[in-house]
Amino acid sequence: MNTIRKILARPEFQLGLPILIPALRYRLGNLLRNRRFKSRSPHGEFQALGRVLTVERQPGGVWLHAQQGHVEIHFVTPDVVRMRASREGTADLPFSYAVTFAEAAPVAVTYEDSPQTLVVRSERVACEVDKAACHLTLRAADGRLIAQDTAGFRLRGEQVMWSSRLPDGEACYGLGERGSGLNLRGRRYAFWNSDLVKYRLGSDPLYLSIPFLMGLQPDLAYGVLWDNPSRGWVDLGEADPGEKTFFAESGEACLYLMAGHDPQAVLAAYTSLTGHMPLPPVWALGFHQSRWGYDTEATFRTLAHQFRQRRLPCDALYFDIDYMDGYRVFTWNRERFPQMPALLNDLCTQGFKPVAIIDPGIKTDSKFDIYLDGLQRDVFLKYPDGTRVAAPVWPGRCHFPDFSRPHTRAWWAEHVGKLVQAGFAGLWNDMNEPALINPGGEKSLPDYVVHDWDEHPRSHVSGGHNTYGMLMARSTYEGMLQHRPDRRPFVMTRAAYAGAQRYTSSWTGDNSATWEHLRLSISMALNMGLSGLPFTGPDTGGFHGEPSAELFARWMELSSVLPYFRVHTIAGSADQEPWSFGEQVEAISRSALERRYRLLPALYTAFAQAVRNGAPVIRPLFWMEPRNKALYGVDDAFMVGDTLLAAPVLEEGATQREVLLPAGTWYAFESGEMLRGGGRVTVQAPLDALPLFARAGSVIPLWPVMQYVGEQPLEELHLRVFAGTGESVLYEDAGEGFAYRDGDARWSAFTTGFLPGGEFVIDWHTSGAYQPPYERVRVEVVGISGEPERVELDGGMAPVWYFNEGVVEFVAGPFERARIIGRGALTPFTDETRLHPPHFK
Repeated sequence: MNTIRKILARPEFQLGLPILIPALRYRLGNLLRNRRFKSRSPHGEFQALGRVLTVERQPGGVWLHAQQGHVEIHFVTPDVVRMRASREGTADLPFSYAVTFAEAAPVAVTYEDSPQTLVVRSERVACEVDKAACHLTLRAADGRLIAQDTAGFRLRGEQVMWSSRLPDGEACYGLGERGSGLNLRGRRYAFWNSDLVKYRLGSDPLYLSIPFLMGLQPDLAYGVLWDNPSRGWVDLGEADPGEKTFFAESGEACLYLMAGHDPQAVLAAYTSLTGHMPLPPVWALGFHQSRWGYDTEATFRTLAHQFRQRRLPCDALYFDIDYMDGYRVFTWNRERFPQMPALLNDLCTQGFKPVAIIDPGIKTDSKFDIYLDGLQRDVFLKYPDGTRVAAPVWPGRCHFPDFSRPHTRAWWAEHVGKLVQAGFAGLWNDMNEPALINPGGEKSLPDYVVHDWDEHPRSHVSGGHNTYGMLMARSTYEGMLQHRPDRRPFVMTRAAYAGAQRYTSSWTGDNSATWEHLRLSISMALNMGLSGLPFTGPDTGGFHGEPSAELFARWMELSSVLPYFRVHTIAGSADQEPWSFGEQVEAISRSALERRYRLLPALYTAFAQAVRNGAPVIRPLFWMEPRNKALYGVDDAFMVGDTLLAAPVLEEGATQREVLLPAGTWYAFESGEMLRGGGRVTVQAPLDALPLFARAGSVIPLWPVMQYVGEQPLEELHLRVFAGTGESVLYEDAGEGFAYRDGDARWSAFTTGFLPGGEFVIDWHTSGAYQPPYERVRVEVVGISGEPERVELDGGMAPVWYFNEGVVEFVAGPFERARIIGRGALTPFTDETRLHPPHFK
């Protein structure tokens, strides 16, 4: 009896009969189905491929036919090699939702064949085959080792495995969403998207698995895309410190290996292979406020009023599952929200973009029109015998759309229109691992559920599960685009797979209000960016639990410079708005929000770089110095774009912290004080401070503070220049719509430096058709050693300029060259009294 009482006391049992009865029905049904459909795991040892018997040359590569299987080596580009291994050696590529790259023509390769070895070589990479064991070694053109098989490819039944050398000192990154520090080496990580309640440091797997690994050594960076969406894992030195192993329960071993001189080159290759993210609307970079529990129209009107009255910038308000009619997707509760379109229109008029949650489970309700339409159009997942899958989620018993069918994606996109037409500006895809509410039972669908897979049927375990969230997000994205073709969709997902950046942003799931999770916010966001999905961030303040005032303040400061900035918390928790912790924290939150909105042009430029070449929005410090191994594990500080370094306070009670600065000269962003890089410094950081630094020679674009994006016309661009030699960029477009794809955008390149004879020069070159709305530019140059003699703009005198304590400031129209000319030798401000760790304000 005590055991029964303990089970019934669990939180999920408090959900009542609408969940418990479907859950019991589901579990009883699965007991019978498991006997019929559940496959048995293979027994015995994995088999190596054995000796190569024959070699078959193909355009761009080669087929190796070995004793126990077949291997394809194919150069997709000169520096990206695809390797496939299977028992059958099928010529056709397995269907992939990750890879979108289309080869224009075969890559030119040469062959060096002997009885013992075969070398297939492009202009950048050589693949050497040891014929005796069918083991592969890949090297760069200059001979540097990229990858070397240990046990190589192995097969057992439907299972596949690939093992290769993990050199001493190599750091490992990526793999999607991991509750880990930045460097992932030394552990095994699962590829199985999972709704893990109250995850912690070390929990695995989580919601979003991306089977892309980046390896980094001082003289080499490389990436491996393990394009097998089956349930599997990667071992990064846990079983053997000198070996990494990828494993999948079924399908081919299909991997893409790409090499580069630095992480940027590797991510450029990876995103060329799997697709680039689209530009988000600029408002999506603003602040988002959410909670599970905003459940009436009056609540949202009060919330909007409070933000505007308190002058706390905000661009988006979120509607969690409370807005729905009995948790039925694409509906709203007509009693709590009697005039939803009018409410949404009023919020938009005040500058708020409404974002609605949607779940994949469709309630099996004979009075629910969307369910009936789904039945009629045959869009739901089925068991192998053709019976529709039914399982318990929030509405109760639900069917699940098969998003791997084009027909279903079109059906979903059609119904997305209901929310778009009502006035929602963004859609938040949740519970799409897919997750179930099944107390004491399995948290996802059975392994043998059948997915259409675009007419290449697969089971749930062999790919349907891990791609489900990505394909739901894709369907949502396509629906928003269909119903609002002149606007950029804002889509967010909890679960995803490689290539999801083409459709969606993400967040780090249901975190907790702890200092541990504050720190995890950084490493998780960094590794997501290194997995090609850079638009991400945590639930600021924590979803589970309640943060202290201090923790909330520190989290607001951190999130103000992360790609995605949203406060969110669980139902029943204490209030978690910026004003909920007293006047001091409200003032700190306001400062963090205003910083965010001032930095929007710099953040938007970092997003544009992600679109163009795959660079993450926030970047590990080793991005600056890939050869510096001391930076490989730093996960308490990060770069924001090319030019800013953030070092938030992550420990309770701390009012100072150590910062490891990369080499070079740095400036405190707000005070302008200078620091020498290449080592550790201790900085003072009281509760109201975020340590933020700018690289010498950088130009940081700033906007005036607004309460929401587009609140007022942009009349002036502020350029904060930190004296030194460097290059910076600025990207500008309309911030909405798709004209940028036709050239209506502008890139600015800034070059700064000190010239002999005593002058500091800023060169500004632009390209692109977009004409910004501002006609005035305010330039603030920080770090000048003495009062200049004059300031020239494009050969003429600046009409007005000011000098005060190492800062030169002037206002002008856009220019091509600015010269600050000294009375003598003009050098960076290096007075030793200024070259010390700053006190941040």
